[in-house]
Amino acid sequence: CQTIYSYLTAGGAAELLTDLECFTLLATALVHDLDHMGVNNSFHLKTDSPLGILSSVSGNNSVLEVHHCNLAIEILEDANANIFQGLTNEDRRAAFKCMIESVLSTDMARHGEILSKFAEMCATEGYSKDNPEHRRMLMQVLMKAADISNVTKPFSVSRQWAMAVTEEFHQQGDKEKEKGVEVLPMFDRSKNNELAKGQLGFIGFVAEKFFTTIVASLMKRMQWTVDNIT
Repeated sequence: CQTIYSYLTAGGAAELLTDLECFTLLATALVHDLDHMGVNNSFHLKTDSPLGILSSVSGNNSVLEVHHCNLAIEILEDANANIFQGLTNEDRRAAFKCMIESVLSTDMARHGEILSKFAEMCATEGYSKDNPEHRRMLMQVLMKAADISNVTKPFSVSRQWAMAVTEEFHQQGDKEKEKGVEVLPMFDRSKNNELAKGQLGFIGFVAEKFFTTIVASLMKRMQWTVDNIT
């Protein structure tokens, strides 16, 4: 949530969205990983967990993202926690739609698709605050940016996140070994993969292109995200 706030303020995103969308984006940051279990979508699908089976049967492989959305909706439907209750019906529907789209956008399986759509939109149409589709696309990109932002933080912070993520990956690998399913090398603690090598790989293959593209396409005031990883 703090990272999204920095994008809205220092990054200038608040000037490109409505007040309701800024509020919704902050709320989305709070709920986007609700009840995360420390394993990824692939784990649920290949181990046939109940959530994995549900996703397979329903034809939606965004196992965790759908789960996060379901829990967020359940919480926000509670009168004691409904931060949208003062909105008009139209604004409430818009807030939920933006929230759900933004949470679903954090599925890394859709990473390339969303980045390409955003870059193409900015290059061919030019961003327009008057276009609700443009604003929703920007919200998704900002949510994705925050979701992978650990590598853009100061090294002292980024290093702690890297250590935590690596241990989470290893714990998933341990569970996969127990269940007798394939374990990818980066999840296998016995491989003794270097922490720095893994982070440099993520920056090189994912983060650098993502942040460079969104900054060049529209978010010029978020240049610090690029400077911190290049």
